[in-house]
Amino acid sequence: MEKTALITGISKGLGKALALKFKKEGFKIVGISRTQPDFTIDGYYKTDLTDFSQIEKVSREILKEWNVDVLINNAGIGIYESWEDMSINDLRKVFDLNFFSVIYLTKLFLPEIKKRKGSIINVSSVAGKLYVPYMGGYCASKYALNAFSDSLRAELIEDDVHVLNLIVGRISTGFSGRALGSKKPPSTPFGSSPEKFADAVYRAYLKKKREIIFPGWYRFFIWFSKAFPSIYDRLSYKKWNDHSFSRTSR
Repeated sequence: MEKTALITGISKGLGKALALKFKKEGFKIVGISRTQPDFTIDGYYKTDLTDFSQIEKVSREILKEWNVDVLINNAGIGIYESWEDMSINDLRKVFDLNFFSVIYLTKLFLPEIKKRKGSIINVSSVAGKLYVPYMGGYCASKYALNAFSDSLRAELIEDDVHVLNLIVGRISTGFSGRALGSKKPPSTPFGSSPEKFADAVYRAYLKKKREIIFPGWYRFFIWFSKAFPSIYDRLSYKKWNDHSFSRTSR
């Protein structure tokens, strides 16, 4: 039976890669984003996910036309700024997109997904496991998203709904160039591609995994920050204050 995947932030980056992968595997693809995708999908809905009235309206439209089996909450935005200098308005934008829009969209589609015994896939970040100086606002939104995924999974244990949390590290998508804030992030070597990420996500979806870390070598940095927090603090502060960094990739 043909299934349908609904993907937010579908027009570029990880959303585009996920759409192309799930489409290749036989899914109908429905997308939500502010800009029209440059590739063919089965249904596109132009939506600003920070406007909750638009979320409610587009959800009603989609539920009338599609049976959603997989909801992929991918849309997100970064912020690079110290807590001292951070704009509260910018922080609200980050939480509205990275956290609150995910909650609201999931709540609206959850009855459908429960009925179809489907999957909810949340695109989180290594920054939700590993705090980073000058990324505190982004980290906070992703820590919150991780808690949402884990607690939602436990609540749905008798409903046969799969919840997959994606702990995403550096991937070449141009994510950093679209981020808010005045700081420039340090370059990070050994990133991966959106296509490899999408392949890993699809495998995790088939296996009904709870969580994956991608690229996998980020497990070391998460462990290191917890095992040697004082050393991690000093090293990460120094890296961010080199002032020779470029804002080019996730």
